[in-house]
Amino acid sequence: MKQHLKALALVLALGGLAIWAFDRFFMSRVEQSPATISSVDKMETEGAPNFTSKSLDGQAFELHSMKGKVVILNFWASWCGPCVEEVPSLIKLVNEFKGDVQLIAVSGDSNEEDIHVFLKSFPELKGANIKIVYDQDRSLMKMFDVSRLPESLVLNKDLKLVKKLVGSIDWHTKDSVEYMRSLLEAK
Repeated sequence: MKQHLKALALVLALGGLAIWAFDRFFMSRVEQSPATISSVDKMETEGAPNFTSKSLDGQAFELHSMKGKVVILNFWASWCGPCVEEVPSLIKLVNEFKGDVQLIAVSGDSNEEDIHVFLKSFPELKGANIKIVYDQDRSLMKMFDVSRLPESLVLNKDLKLVKKLVGSIDWHTKDSVEYMRSLLEAK
């Protein structure tokens, strides 16, 4: 019995150490600096901060050039099970709106090769209304204060934040489609 208690104590101590190390390493990388967006409230009232990036297919784009469309900023990684789980429904939702809804899928993977391997499983992620971005230095994750994956920000046609979702969801439901339609119809 004493050996079981010692083993349990060792497992708990190592687990606590692992959690502490993860928090120190990962969370310190996504801390917000004063130069980044200050809050969700600011994005709701003033809109999302602009950024310029390059998608994996080499096309440069600017967030503010997408004004007039509903934009989903989806932060993910190929190693994240819940991220992978929501991809098919996210693709269906974006494709349903034939250009009026834009997906910017921002990968937090450790290297670009992991993303390319992942994309082989989802070739439909290469559509015209889908941009895959490798956030190598985590600057976009920092800018949008992302701390967990998957995390998605839904921006209206004025690029103001209307919904922040943390965790995996089924994007292609009747309610989701109606919600997106209402954002597109809003003046």
